[in-house]
Amino acid sequence: MTVRLTQTVQKGGCAAKIAAGTLSDLLSELPAQDHPDLLVGTDFLDDAAAWRLNDAQAMVQTLDFFTPMVDDPHDFGAIAAANALSDVFAMGANPLTALTILAYPLDVLGPDVLRGLMHGATETINEAGAHLVGGHSIDDDTLKLGFSVTGVAHPDGLWSNRGAQPGDALILTKAVGTGTLTGALKNDEVTYGEIAEALSSMRTVNRLDADGELRSAIHAATDVTGFGILGHGLHVAEGSAVSLHLDAGAVPLLAGARDTLSRSILTKAHVTTTRYVEPHVAGRDGLDEVAWWSLVDPQTSGGLLLSVDADRAGALLDAIRERFPRAEIIGRVAERSGAALHLA
Repeated sequence: MTVRLTQTVQKGGCAAKIAAGTLSDLLSELPAQDHPDLLVGTDFLDDAAAWRLNDAQAMVQTLDFFTPMVDDPHDFGAIAAANALSDVFAMGANPLTALTILAYPLDVLGPDVLRGLMHGATETINEAGAHLVGGHSIDDDTLKLGFSVTGVAHPDGLWSNRGAQPGDALILTKAVGTGTLTGALKNDEVTYGEIAEALSSMRTVNRLDADGELRSAIHAATDVTGFGILGHGLHVAEGSAVSLHLDAGAVPLLAGARDTLSRSILTKAHVTTTRYVEPHVAGRDGLDEVAWWSLVDPQTSGGLLLSVDADRAGALLDAIRERFPRAEIIGRVAERSGAALHLA
């Protein structure tokens, strides 16, 4: 009998994250971590940590894991790996190694499912130019899979969510809708075949194949995952002390997502992220419900949100579209005026 992984968990993917507001409050209570070589820590909820090793190298570290949001083991392994690697790519770094984090009900799922998970993950890690070098596993009632990834970058070439500049254009590299679509899959409201574009998008590694000159146009970056465009956009706006002006109509939607959102197929994360960002938003009243829910849809292995030099945005978008055909310019950066996030 084939086991549907989504039916073994209550919630899956990045939609299972602790709510952004709760997480922010908890982190604020921890002792501050300060060191001359700590280039990026927890201060602005960035995607990964960065530590200066020397004048030419910074180490970038991240960790990401979650429960299954899809049924096929190979797909889940590939998506879990792509999602973890994304944090390193979002910092402008190249991943080197990955360590597995696995909680697995061996007596229930058996060894074949585990083989599928790890083959999918290893193939994706290798595709990204990294190597799987070890990890840790426990016998648990609920399947959870993820990876701790280490990468390197030049200290002067790091991206973070703090560098957005007024006048920048905002590029989103992937279409959104994985939260509503995988929620619909779990509830048997769509078939596996009907979310084919979402599966392909989640499996795609967030490596940007752009040359050095175009990469230098990127002033800030973050990957859009469980807190949606608005949650992660808010971190950019707060970290950079700017306002983001977003055109909801320009945000690309994955095939089927408009339908599932219009049917109010939502996750708990849609609601918690709404509560988190609403005090920082201007212009919600002008949006219909589908547009709003698309902006807070919790992405699993979502795209990169890039703040880039407006004069070079078109050339960079053309280069990005060779790998990410759904990439779009979805807004602009302005001097902070009123709300952190302005919607149209």
